[in-house]
Amino acid sequence: MGFSVSASAAIVFISFLIAVGTLYTAWDNTYSEVQAAREFWYSLKLSQLNFKIGDVSVSPSTNNSNVDLTFKFLGQTIPGRVDILHNGTYVDSTDLDYLIPGNDYTVTISGGADTSGSSNQVVLAFDNGCLLIVTYHYNGTDYVVDSSSTQCPVEVS
Repeated sequence: MGFSVSASAAIVFISFLIAVGTLYTAWDNTYSEVQAAREFWYSLKLSQLNFKIGDVSVSPSTNNSNVDLTFKFLGQTIPGRVDILHNGTYVDSTDLDYLIPGNDYTVTISGGADTSGSSNQVVLAFDNGCLLIVTYHYNGTDYVVDSSSTQCPVEVS
């Protein structure tokens, strides 16, 4: 016994519909992932373009071997995970929750208390790839911020 032409055509047609449905689902998932990646990239670029830090100060911490670095965040709201480097060495990581424009944030620098008068450098690396670089020294009575600057990654064309 053989298949009729209409039964064979129905099998071919159903197979074609299943293949199209599978391909459409794969295409839709890929398209959604590309759109999500594009939105993330635009959000990241926007946070880097608007990244701005205001007043920066360094003060003694309650622990004599640490200092507190306080800064005013002026950029757009970003996640507050920060990696801390002191004089080129990774010290710690902290989570400030979210950085909200206009708020002051304090980060404790472990081992940052240096009363010798030597210049020290702290780098705070934020989740969006931007850096706050602070140079400070102790003048005999207080910690003095010599300079502070921000850097954000730029695209290479």
